[in-house]
Amino acid sequence: MNAVNEIAVQNVAISDELDVMRDRYLATPLADIDHAALTRWRPKATLWQRLQPLMGLQAGLKRRAEQVGDHSICYWAGGNSAGPVVVLLHGFGASKENWSYLAAKLRSKYYLLVPDLAGFGDSDFHADADYRMAPQADRIAAWLQLLGVEKAHFVGSSMGGAIAAQLASRHPHLVDTLCLMNAAGVPGRYLSQLESGLAAGVNYLAPARPRDTWQVFAIALHRRQRIFGMILSFFMAGAMSHRKCVNDYIFSHLVDSLKDTYLSLNKISAPTLVLWGNSDQVLNVTCADQFCEQIAGAKAMILPAVGHLPMIEEPGLTARVIGDFWRAETRVK
Repeated sequence: MNAVNEIAVQNVAISDELDVMRDRYLATPLADIDHAALTRWRPKATLWQRLQPLMGLQAGLKRRAEQVGDHSICYWAGGNSAGPVVVLLHGFGASKENWSYLAAKLRSKYYLLVPDLAGFGDSDFHADADYRMAPQADRIAAWLQLLGVEKAHFVGSSMGGAIAAQLASRHPHLVDTLCLMNAAGVPGRYLSQLESGLAAGVNYLAPARPRDTWQVFAIALHRRQRIFGMILSFFMAGAMSHRKCVNDYIFSHLVDSLKDTYLSLNKISAPTLVLWGNSDQVLNVTCADQFCEQIAGAKAMILPAVGHLPMIEEPGLTARVIGDFWRAETRVK
């Protein structure tokens, strides 16, 4: 069997594996969406909302909003207006505030655009909208067109990485470079704690009760960040549990679009850095190998003693790594 045939067989096997993962998830109670509750759902005031302005001050960016189709997209913007544009896309259940520490490290050299993805944070959620990764990527492309952005460096965390990958595949003219940070979209060699939980009908990233929020950060952060995780869970418990029905709905769209994301990877032509924490319990570090196999020329950087959120756990190191990547690619061009 030649190399081309081996790759084709491998792709079929992985596509089948992603189908199995999707079907296994759909067979759990997690996929039983309460559409009546979803239609009634509205944002409410929580302790987390009081902290958000302080996170904006930490980032040093301005809060703005733009209408993109039927969604109002809230975002941060600011930094060095003469520098290259950088777009930061957060992960599932998160918001633009995830990037506040990293933004503070980057804003002196780069112009930053940090959205709340549609359905999350202060951006609109609609109970009948499509939140699969391809439509989310198209929304980001439309948003950037409204802002007059012709090209940017993209960094996507977890679900945001899957969206960034779809964007690089569907809208390559927008993508100067791509950084996939602990990104969704490929299966790892081993099941993570999150994936094992999902198979058993438990989604640790979508807590139903405030007291369960600590589990989100227990698996998302390295164990040395335990106290920080407890602080975050205290502030975010009310907001995350209130979003339970919304998060279940969007998560089902995420699971349903993993295969589509995987099949888009070999169409990516942008220089790509795959950045991962070696202690990730949400998406196993071996996922990095799959991304590098599918994206031509992609390089991986594995960070020691870091979990699923490098931009929160090690913002200084993360800023240096991606900054070096951007500068190297600029020199090549």
